[in-house]
Amino acid sequence: MPDKKFKYVPFVTEVMTARYPKLSEPDTSGEYADGKYKTEATADEDYTERFQAEIQAVIDLHFAGKKHVHAPWKETKEGAIAFNFKSPSKKPELTDAKGNPLKADIVIHDGSLIRVSGLIAAWQKGAKHGVSLWPDAVRVIKYSATIWVGRARRSGWRVSVAAR
Repeated sequence: MPDKKFKYVPFVTEVMTARYPKLSEPDTSGEYADGKYKTEATADEDYTERFQAEIQAVIDLHFAGKKHVHAPWKETKEGAIAFNFKSPSKKPELTDAKGNPLKADIVIHDGSLIRVSGLIAAWQKGAKHGVSLWPDAVRVIKYSATIWVGRARRSGWRVSVAAR
C-alpha cells in the first residue's frame, strides 16, 4: 500500500465502558493531547474476544505476513483489554440511549456505558502499518458523572441522560 492509503471496514460495538473519554470536546490539554476526539473503552471478556477477532481479521486481510502491525487495543493496569477509538478529524455524532442528539453542555465521563459505530481503518505510512478505530457516532446508554476532588476521583454517582 502506498503512504496514507486507507482500507475501511464498518463496525458497531456492543455496550462498552468509556475510559478517559474526550468526545464532547477534543483533547487539547495534558501530556497526551493531540486535538482529536477519542476514548478508550472496555467490555466484558466474551465481547472483547469477539471484537479483537473482528479487528484481527482486518489485520490478516491487509497485512498478512507483516510483523509489528499496530493494533488498536492495549492491556490496562487492571488486566482488561481497552480498545482505542480516535477520530482522525471530525467530532463523532453523540446521542443518548434513544438516539436523540446530546445537548452541548453534556460531557461524557469515565464509566459511561457507550456503543460506538465507525470504521476499522487499515493504514500504512512508510514502514509503519496498522489498524485504527475511527468513531463516527457514539451512543451513551448510561451516563456516569465522575467527580474529581483534588487528585482523587470519586465515581459511583450515576445519572441517566434521559433524566437530565
